Amino acid sequence: MKKALVLLGCPESPSQTPMAVYAANKLSELDYDVTVAANPAATKLVKVSDPKKVYVKSIVDLDRCLNDIKEGDYDLLVGFVHKDAAASFFITFYHLLQCESIALVFEKDMELLESYVDMVQENTDAKIVAVKAFHNPTPIRVRFDKVVEEL
Repeated sequence: MKKALVLLGCPESPSQTPMAVYAANKLSELDYDVTVAANPAATKLVKVSDPKKVYVKSIVDLDRCLNDIKEGDYDLLVGFVHKDAAASFFITFYHLLQCESIALVFEKDMELLESYVDMVQENTDAKIVAVKAFHNPTPIRVRFDKVVEEL
């Protein structure tokens, strides 16, 4: 079975948590063993959103995961990028893992969205899903589904 790591940072955007649960489910359907790495606030939101671990079966602390991770641990990296810090975490994990990667870049401000896309594009060869979104996860989901079809 292939392994996927889904990165979650600050849960400021309302779209992140439902999309994280959705992504975990979608990847599981494609035979990925999915682990979510999240900061404490995002972890709590995911656990409340999926209390029986139906969709997110494994969740780990983002910082602890960063300290322990090495190339070959995962086959796929999916990162939620909606802040500078999230872009930095995604880029760092990308270089440590050296695996197929998807950056879900979303923001309500177009200038910020473009700057996050530029950061990821300049520092990785990841597939980038970029969309203007904040409250509504649908635009992110639609584009994520298209990229996942190519896996």
